[in-house]
Amino acid sequence: MWTTKSIALIIAVLLLLVIAWNTDITLVYILFLASFLLFVGSFIILQLNIVNLQVARNIEETAFEDEMLDVGLVIENKRALPNFLFEVVDNFSCGPPDEPRPSIFILKLAGFEKLKVSYIGKCYKRGLWRIGPLTVNSQDSLGFFRMKKSLYVFSDILVYPKVFRILNFPPLARGSVSWLGVETAKISGDSHEFYGVREYQRGDAISRIHWPSSARLRELIVKQFERSAVQEATLVLDLKKGHDIGTGKETTLEYGVKIGASICRYLIDIGAIVQVIAHGKEPIMLHFGKGESHMYQILEEFAKVQADGVTDLKDVLEEANFITPYNSTLIVIMLDIDRDALSSLIQFKVKGIRLIVVVLSTSTFAVVPEAFLDEKGMRDFEESLANLEAYQYRIAKGDDLEKKFEVA
Repeated sequence: MWTTKSIALIIAVLLLLVIAWNTDITLVYILFLASFLLFVGSFIILQLNIVNLQVARNIEETAFEDEMLDVGLVIENKRALPNFLFEVVDNFSCGPPDEPRPSIFILKLAGFEKLKVSYIGKCYKRGLWRIGPLTVNSQDSLGFFRMKKSLYVFSDILVYPKVFRILNFPPLARGSVSWLGVETAKISGDSHEFYGVREYQRGDAISRIHWPSSARLRELIVKQFERSAVQEATLVLDLKKGHDIGTGKETTLEYGVKIGASICRYLIDIGAIVQVIAHGKEPIMLHFGKGESHMYQILEEFAKVQADGVTDLKDVLEEANFITPYNSTLIVIMLDIDRDALSSLIQFKVKGIRLIVVVLSTSTFAVVPEAFLDEKGMRDFEESLANLEAYQYRIAKGDDLEKKFEVA
């Protein structure tokens, strides 16, 4: 409430009072009285200008990283007296950490008036953020006294990771899956092989009726086919605690999440069926799906993940082996210090699974212990990776990710 100006003024008032008392000079008494009235008047003005506001915030529930967001505020004066010269500051928590909080300065708000204002905020980093509270700062016109009041108005916003464009990607393996239980809409490029017969269901094409079986059983029987052009991809993301190396947005986790989300975007755009496995504190298991609804499920999970798991990537891959179909594709995003995980990838080759490995170079994100950087260990890692005959992407801090994925 007190400011440097008010402290200086009260000191001046007391000095003038002492001088006037000892010298009995009329001019000093006049100066003392004027200073005292100024002090009291400023205090009274501030009390009259105490804000009684109600604020509502209008904000989108979701956004993408680096997106500029228009945040609207409806400010209502809840009393008959007007308010003058006050500032409303919002705690836009998902904004850049080095930027000041958004503020709006209001000269006057009449009694019971509603005012609509807005500001632009940048969503700096993915995550689930709580916007708020609001802070109202008011002062008298001369700046002798200041008052601060918090308004506990909160809004939640989920910021998705930024997705970059992938122009090229290694070809996916093609597996087989029965039409039974799979979306049966005609998809260009699919091939079919005879699988068996079943009872006719409403909506089945007449051309698929198996007439000999229908005549023998005296009911309509249709041919069931196998769709052999299905592209299934499993993406595994490393979320072990301690594997978030770097600071701010320049960490192995942030790069891994961004790459994983962008790969899923590409795969779903080409019609692939995608599942995601990641073991953080709360394991993620998104079973095979396709289309925009499945993509947004992936984005929601990727927006919230943290490197807080206790399971080694090696063990996650062991588990993934049981649910990754034969003749499908496995995509692994890992660190180059996680060498034990490579041995777990051999079992996928036996199942005819195509491997795509994205390796993050930890030494470019932060200083790592020398034990992880010994030449023999690095040579063993490179040799093991080469023996897998996997498609490889090597990512370092500062890389242009879109350019990295221009060539398969």
